[in-house]
Amino acid sequence: MTDWRERIGIISDEAAVSFAEAVAFCAPLGIRAYELRKLEGGRFPHVTERAIEEVAETVSRHELELIGVSPGFFKGPLDANVIARTFDHDLPLAFRLMERLGLRRMTLFTFRRRDREEAIPAEIYEHLGRAVELCAREGIEVLLENASSIYSDTGANLATIARELGVGIVWDPCNAAQSGELAFPDGYRQVRDALVAVHFKNWSHEQSVVAIDAGIVDMAAQVRALQADGYAGYYTLEPHQWNDRKNAVRNNHGQLLNLLNA
Repeated sequence: MTDWRERIGIISDEAAVSFAEAVAFCAPLGIRAYELRKLEGGRFPHVTERAIEEVAETVSRHELELIGVSPGFFKGPLDANVIARTFDHDLPLAFRLMERLGLRRMTLFTFRRRDREEAIPAEIYEHLGRAVELCAREGIEVLLENASSIYSDTGANLATIARELGVGIVWDPCNAAQSGELAFPDGYRQVRDALVAVHFKNWSHEQSVVAIDAGIVDMAAQVRALQADGYAGYYTLEPHQWNDRKNAVRNNHGQLLNLLNA
């Protein structure tokens, strides 16, 4: 019988910006897999040296797994200066820090939409394709994620872009619902063949991001589909409840574990 506790991961700053503090809270819940996003100093790779040392030491001491990093690259508009800085400075810095931490997976985004009805511009493939190529040279796997503000907002658009670039997918049903898509089953049906990772939270039109069991996405059905389809990745918590992070992590962890064991 599967011990589903071993399949639950978390984006570390959902519990605490300090990686050691996040692990101190999450490890007793059985969480041993961590995605990096924000640490002391800011969003990766713009973090302090102390933060990198803390991650390395904590991972080694507790025998944890770092499952990826989300630096937020290409989440902003198609701005030539920002794009140039990303390639000239931010990506090389990320590569150096990832090498130190043994990280081999990076999530990228697909540039900010100007409006909801805008078609996906061909220009984004040039920049993203270059980033994918540079990552491949460093032995880094690229995944694309959906978010309501960018061109890969829905599962359908995420699948289109990922397929063109030949990369895997981070699926966030909450973000797809926020984008107006019926995240499950419609969005999931589009992305499941390229799925590598899944983030867990939920969406409410009245309250924005809510707990896994409180929004409009049928997360119970989503979990059952992932299990039936043989999904082999982590079920990664991303509660986004910043006013009460630790209680949100505890509550969402319990809700997700109940769904996995149902």
